[in-house]
Amino acid sequence: MRHTVAKMIITILLIGGAEQAMGQKWSISTNLLDYADFLTLNAEAGVSVHQHWSVSLKGRYNPFTFSTKWNESGRIQNRNATIAAGARYWPFFVYSGWYYGGRLQWSRYNSGGIFSEASQEGDAFGLGLNIGYSLMLTKHLNIEFGLGLWLGGTLYRRYASTSCGKLTDSGAKAFIAPNDIQINLLYNF
Repeated sequence: MRHTVAKMIITILLIGGAEQAMGQKWSISTNLLDYADFLTLNAEAGVSVHQHWSVSLKGRYNPFTFSTKWNESGRIQNRNATIAAGARYWPFFVYSGWYYGGRLQWSRYNSGGIFSEASQEGDAFGLGLNIGYSLMLTKHLNIEFGLGLWLGGTLYRRYASTSCGKLTDSGAKAFIAPNDIQINLLYNF
């Protein structure tokens, strides 16, 4: 999966950026709302390949488990490792105004203890679609607001609790879920 994503990014960069090699604009951003999701670390690197197109690679990582007294297992977690590669179309100019995007995404997750004692872990993969707005604050600093939807499949295992739980279910299923609710702080260079 990783090699396929890397090949897609290189192909997009070579095809879309061949004429713009000298004028590429790079960006790096972080989604501030992800830190409210149990301190999920995240970063996205992007590059303009045309006046109206940019491509990006995004990563999210959360290794944390928190102790709590409100459930029997005494812990909550929303651990994940996620990689996404995508492209955005900007009707005005790259990194300014509205954008529409799509991405391929893979995630390994382990979540539980939040709404019930049960936990679920597995691998999810699919296609994400998003829309947003980038507001230029200074020459190099933007703030972006966006929403996304993730369509895909997951191979999962469900347990009775977050620690040493009994396996209650496993299998594969399709899903449609909100994803990437964003308030990004973006730096252009």
